[in-house]
Amino acid sequence: MSDKDSINLRDIPLFQALPSSERALVEACLKVKSFEKGEALFWESDPCERIFIVKSGRVKIFRTASSGREQILEILNPGNTCACNPGASTWSCSTNAQALTPCSLWFLSRDDYIRLVKTNANLTHALNKLFADRLCRFSSLIVEVSLQEVKKRLIKFLLDMSTQSEASHKQEVLLINFTREEIAQRIGAARETVVRHLYQLKRARLIDIKPQQIIIRDKEGLQSKLES
Repeated sequence: MSDKDSINLRDIPLFQALPSSERALVEACLKVKSFEKGEALFWESDPCERIFIVKSGRVKIFRTASSGREQILEILNPGNTCACNPGASTWSCSTNAQALTPCSLWFLSRDDYIRLVKTNANLTHALNKLFADRLCRFSSLIVEVSLQEVKKRLIKFLLDMSTQSEASHKQEVLLINFTREEIAQRIGAARETVVRHLYQLKRARLIDIKPQQIIIRDKEGLQSKLES
């Protein structure tokens, strides 16, 4: 069975509200492409010619300052999409995208996108909601990076990741699938600062640190530090 034959659009948030007949129309337009770890999907200012949806693996969306420092805006997991707008020929990408792991992506071309949006009110509504949700997340990120101290940014990141984790609620094990450098890029801080604060939280017995894992030992304690 090919990758395209195995597509199940019901598992993709963007298409969950679509009736099966409309999902079939979208499925017929999707193409699949694989990327190696570290490979670029697109660069800032590239013409926006398609949207992508992560089928497997993880992708980072980021901006790079003139100094060369990266700021990760979000990490896309399976089912997530770049949610850009390739509808206009003059539209350009406002961010960069790079594979954090080997990954497989579904692509929808600009021409197919325009045709589907014009004829499918449900898809248009889903895209508008996705754009609005993303705007809210980016607005929150701006507040965090510009107003919160690094330690609080890190604690919020850990709490957010813990909520998203599929680990046992009793053990509260948070699997960290990216490096300390990537965490630093996500919260807009230096790697050394992130490492220092992680070990401060460990000494305070709020977390424990193991290879590829952070264990939340006291979620309420972390929350209280975030609110103080």
